[in-house]
Amino acid sequence: MSVSVISETGDLQAVIIHTPGREIESMTPKTAHEVLYNDIIPIAVVRDEHRQLKQFLEQVCEVHEFSQLLARALSEEEVRGELVSRVTDAHWCTDREEELAALTPEELAAALIGGLPTRNDSVTSYLSRRQYDIPPLPNLYFMRDSSMIFRDRVVIGAMAYDVRTTEALLMKTTFAHAPELENGGLLFDGTDPNRFSDGAKRPGPRARLEGGDLLVIRPNLLMMGISERTSSSAVDIIVGRIAASWDEPVCVIAVLLPEERAAIHLDMVFTMIDTNAALIYEPYVTGPARRDVVSIHIAPGGKPHIRPHDTVLGALAEAGVDLETVACGGADDVTRQREQWLSGTNVFAFGPGKIIGYDCNEATMESLAGAGFEVRDVEAFTSGADHVDRYGRLFVAMPGINLARGGGGPRCMTLPVRRGPLPP
Repeated sequence: MSVSVISETGDLQAVIIHTPGREIESMTPKTAHEVLYNDIIPIAVVRDEHRQLKQFLEQVCEVHEFSQLLARALSEEEVRGELVSRVTDAHWCTDREEELAALTPEELAAALIGGLPTRNDSVTSYLSRRQYDIPPLPNLYFMRDSSMIFRDRVVIGAMAYDVRTTEALLMKTTFAHAPELENGGLLFDGTDPNRFSDGAKRPGPRARLEGGDLLVIRPNLLMMGISERTSSSAVDIIVGRIAASWDEPVCVIAVLLPEERAAIHLDMVFTMIDTNAALIYEPYVTGPARRDVVSIHIAPGGKPHIRPHDTVLGALAEAGVDLETVACGGADDVTRQREQWLSGTNVFAFGPGKIIGYDCNEATMESLAGAGFEVRDVEAFTSGADHVDRYGRLFVAMPGINLARGGGGPRCMTLPVRRGPLPP
C-alpha cells in the first residue's frame, strides 16, 4: 500500500500498532525513570487494555503489527547487517554483531524490541551490573513518537532521550524496506547525526522531533509543538524541507509548550476530534496560561514568513480553519489537571467526529457528550453488538488507566499510515 496522511480525522484506512510484550517486564521500580516511565506497569493488565484497542481498530481499518512489518523489512541479509551494525555501534556492543546477524528476521526483530541480555563473559561486564547489551524498548507501544506521515512522506523521529534512539532506527528500516509501506521517501531523518538547524554539518545542538508534536490539520497546514521533546530547530528543518519539496504554499503553526511532564507533546494539550473541532486543555490554549504561537508561511522555494498570534485558535482561523473546542476535564481546574495528566486530551480520531479515548476521564466524556458525541463502551463494538456507522459524532470509551501510566493515550499508541480525504 502507499502511505498517505493529509489530516488528523480523515477516515482511517490503515494503522500501525505495537502490542506491548516482554520489553515492558524489563522495568523495575529503580529503572522505570531511566526509560521515562512514572511507574512500573503490570504486563497482563496492559496487554488486555491494548488488546481492546487493537480489536476495535480491526473493526474499522487495516491493522499492522509493527514487529511483523519489521521482520519483513529484515528479510534481506544486507538490510539485517546494516541495522545490526547501527544498533550495536550505538550501544557499544559490536562484539555481538555476528551473533545477531545469524538470527532469523523474526528472531532479530524480537531481540531488538525485547532486548539482548548481556553475556557477562568478562569481569568488566560482570562488575558493570549491566543487564542488557541492547536495552529493551518499553516505550515502543507509543508508536507515534518515533515516526509519522505527512502526505506520502515519512518523518523519522529525532528522539529527545537516547533510550529511545533504537526505536527511530527500527522505524527507518521498516519504512525503507517493508513492502507494505510504499512511500515518497523521508521528509526528515532523526537518525542522521548531522541534523542541525540549517542542515549544515557544523557543531551545534542536534534537532529533536517526536510525533506527538506534529499534527496534520490539512494537506497544506501543519501544527507543531516546540516542547521538551521537540526543538525549534526541528521546526526550521521541516519548514525548509517542505519549501524544497512541494510547489504549493504550506503553513506551519508552531506552539511553544511549557517544559513539564504533563505537556511533553502538543497532543497532550490539543487534539483534532472532527474536521473543524478540537479537544483542548483550556489553560494552555485559550486560558490565561495560553502559549506563544507563530505561523510560518512557506512559499515554494522561498524564505518562510513568520507571524505571531495571540492564540492557537487565531492562527488556525487565519489559515482558514475555524475551530469548535471541547474542554478536556470540563471547567473545574483540579479535575482538568487530573484528566489531562491521564491523557484526557490524547484521543485518536478514526474518522471525522469519531474518536477513541480512555474511560477513566469522566469529565472529559461529559464535555464531549455536551458537544454532541455519543459515548459508547468499546466492548459494544468489539462484541459486534454495535457499529460505528450508526453514529455521527462518537466517543468510544476504552479502559486505559494502566496504559496511561506509561505516559500517553490512544493517539500516542497509533501510527496512521493511510487516511481518506476530509469530507467537502
